Amino acid sequence: MWILDKKKFGELRRRLTGLPVFLHEEDERFLQRFTSSEWTEYELWLFRNRNFTIQKLKNIYKELKTFKMQPRISIIMPVYNPELSEFKQTIDSLLWQAYPNWELCIADDSSRSKDFLKILREAGDKRIKTSSNNSHSGIAGASQSALEMATGEYVAFMDQDDELYPDALYSFIKTLQSQDIDYFYSDRDIISPQGKRYMHFLKPGWSPEYLLSFNYLRHLEIYSKSVLTDVGGIRKEYEGSQDYDLALRVTEQTDKVVHYPMVLYSWRQSDKSIASDTEKKLFVYESGVRALNDAAQRRSLPVKEVKESTGLWRGHYRIIWDRDTLNKGRIYLISVTQNATDGDRIRNIFRRNTDIQDAEIISTDDRVGSVKGIVKKLPPDSIIFFCDDSVEAVVEDGFIDMTGFLSIEGVGAVGCKFLDLSDKIFNTGLSVTESGRILYNYRGSHCSEHGYGAGASVPRNTSLVFPAFWGSRASTLNEYDCFSGSGSFYHASMNFFLELIKSDRRIVCVPYMCLRIDNDRLPYHDDIKASTDRWIKEGLKDKYYNPNLTDTNEDFGINV
Repeated sequence: MWILDKKKFGELRRRLTGLPVFLHEEDERFLQRFTSSEWTEYELWLFRNRNFTIQKLKNIYKELKTFKMQPRISIIMPVYNPELSEFKQTIDSLLWQAYPNWELCIADDSSRSKDFLKILREAGDKRIKTSSNNSHSGIAGASQSALEMATGEYVAFMDQDDELYPDALYSFIKTLQSQDIDYFYSDRDIISPQGKRYMHFLKPGWSPEYLLSFNYLRHLEIYSKSVLTDVGGIRKEYEGSQDYDLALRVTEQTDKVVHYPMVLYSWRQSDKSIASDTEKKLFVYESGVRALNDAAQRRSLPVKEVKESTGLWRGHYRIIWDRDTLNKGRIYLISVTQNATDGDRIRNIFRRNTDIQDAEIISTDDRVGSVKGIVKKLPPDSIIFFCDDSVEAVVEDGFIDMTGFLSIEGVGAVGCKFLDLSDKIFNTGLSVTESGRILYNYRGSHCSEHGYGAGASVPRNTSLVFPAFWGSRASTLNEYDCFSGSGSFYHASMNFFLELIKSDRRIVCVPYMCLRIDNDRLPYHDDIKASTDRWIKEGLKDKYYNPNLTDTNEDFGINV
């Protein structure tokens, strides 16, 4: 009887004050779960960034009332034989949302037991809608069934055993006040079998080429429903990777993709989930290969096939580029050296160890004017690579991969992975912190280091690459007058990268190409410092380096 009275009191208070339903429960124990972690460092970060109280939620709700745009969000949830305690925690995480204008669309995929419906009845929330399939159709089919129930302007996807942080939907709505959004995604963590959060993934900003390596976007994802309708919704033939297929198709239709750099979603590592055992559902990865291969064909990319990446976690993919098609283009390698002997050495290194048999190698000194003179003479439709005399050896040949990524519309430059003379990583691209410090990604790590989110092993978007070896199209180089003025080759290269960033052209670091260099051969430090000064002066931001990551170390650790 007390519980019933308490609920009635809560409903009455909601009508009188306009406060959301969750406030009838003046017990903050549920909120304490969001700061409990398996990892001490992450628990400290959670306490500082994800510590919720009733009062904090009240303040958020008051702020929401000032927002002009408050669209309904339809949460799509396919359900099949859920574990009841986990399912209740999932539903509770929705009932504790600070943003109240949502609906939960549940499609029961012919579960054997209907006990989970009792949890929904006890919740007694009119925002929850259910339907039931007559036969088991799988996640993709059930998700599409739930999507057909949606009445909201935006659609979010959620698994039956996962959780949202209390400000998840609010964070989207707040962002929507100032940005036009078709696709919104956030950072996420994982809930361990012990119910504690860990394995956080603090993601980069919208990275189209990173998405071609694996589905880094998923959780939390919110789509404009109109865009989902335009692309045809969820495709059942991609069961298991239907979310990857959907993300690839949607992002081909819109550039209004927004990343919210905060953990808003917790993926549960239950016995049934792929988060617990990646070998449980092998069909997922087969679907992922097909989804990516189809995307390459839709985009008319010169791709021979798509394979799963060996040596990485399941669900990472590698594009095998069509060498014959790419080698038909005009490819040049300009060896930028201080003397003729080094020029011959660079020529021999690349001729013997890379697949650039059809590329013409040209040597020049390291004066900017000399390099510019050569570039101006080359055909405007050619691809040009630059290599300085710090290169000592080719460790892995990914030359054709770099050429392939340059065939993607919007990619302005490509770089690679470098090792030092002790075979430690020198960098896999460069990042710039909030304070303007340039980080040499994974410097000092073992050469086999895969990196955070496989960032040292798969192609990904970066704001800068190290200029010892990089490539671009002649038309792009001429458009930005890359080698104008005086100064060093390094300085001109870095300025070119900054111009690409400002124009929304993308840079891709392709670690399949790995070079060993003697980084003491060239005094590049002054040029890097000049680039940093310009970065700060112009107020640039590295959208590919999450602001919650370390501001000092180069290992992508969390900033505590």
